[in-house]
Amino acid sequence: MRLTDTQYNYIMQIYREARQDRDELIRSRRTELRKNIPELSQLEDSFRSAGRKRGLHMNYKGLTAKFIDQEKHLLLEHGYPEDYLDPPYHCPDCHDTGYVGENHDEPCHCFKKYALDLIYKDEPVMRRILTDSFEDFDLSGYTSKKDSSGISSYECASKAFSQSRRFVETFDSDFKNLFFYGTPGSGKTFLSSCIASRLIKTDHTVIYLSAVRLFDVMADYSFNPRKNRDDYAYSSLFSADLLIIDDLGTEVTNTFTASALFSLLNERLLTEKSTIISTNLTLNEVSDRYSQRVFSRLAEKYNFYHLFGFDGRIENKLKDMKPAKD
Repeated sequence: MRLTDTQYNYIMQIYREARQDRDELIRSRRTELRKNIPELSQLEDSFRSAGRKRGLHMNYKGLTAKFIDQEKHLLLEHGYPEDYLDPPYHCPDCHDTGYVGENHDEPCHCFKKYALDLIYKDEPVMRRILTDSFEDFDLSGYTSKKDSSGISSYECASKAFSQSRRFVETFDSDFKNLFFYGTPGSGKTFLSSCIASRLIKTDHTVIYLSAVRLFDVMADYSFNPRKNRDDYAYSSLFSADLLIIDDLGTEVTNTFTASALFSLLNERLLTEKSTIISTNLTLNEVSDRYSQRVFSRLAEKYNFYHLFGFDGRIENKLKDMKPAKD
């Protein structure tokens, strides 16, 4: 699960090609402008000449503020946007280099997204999420009949659905965490997948793992020698914009998993990184299995949604088994 040299070189090649494309676009536009705006070519020549007299190498980035102002004026005067020779980078933060920071040694958010896509692309749940959509969530399979507590599965599913959509719509402005629990096949994983799909398409970093795989990654980091462990796969669990833990409770539970889960959830809460958890466990079972300390953080910081009364997987299987009409 670590980023191999081949994967790293692949990402760097993406950045190189992006910069080359931008440079070529600038060259093409400058050639065009020299034909259409003779004054611009004269302006460039005069400043290059002045630079040579000072013993300086003048290029576009090193031209004086006065020249840049005159250049923008000429562009606007001839109907061009003033930034015509300064097209946007794919990533305005790192200028398509992959790194930011004072020493230019901190991976940019876009680099992290490329890396996560490569590291986790073969995870089964990651492969399916781009095909899931809110438009395919079917509420008709839930019943409006109320149970002994006066709640219907339709009401619960409808609320979970609407709040999932709102979670996506307000993701960048309203920090929230979701906890889906209930019977198997009731829509918990599908809603999580729809959320992940929508956020990935808006360039957010999303990690979607089963609980079993999640604790495998954390155990690998904790118990393997430093030279063999995957630091990036582990650290990304804490830094991803959204972490989705599917089927919590299917892993082998012990003191390590309870402690690791608390550390992960607590750190993501402190840094306001959203997390979604789905489980077939009841709330009492969650509390018993992962300690009161974990459950207390969940109860305090997560929005709970109960889904039940409909097994979509069985329903779809029955539909597939129906004989075709003559």
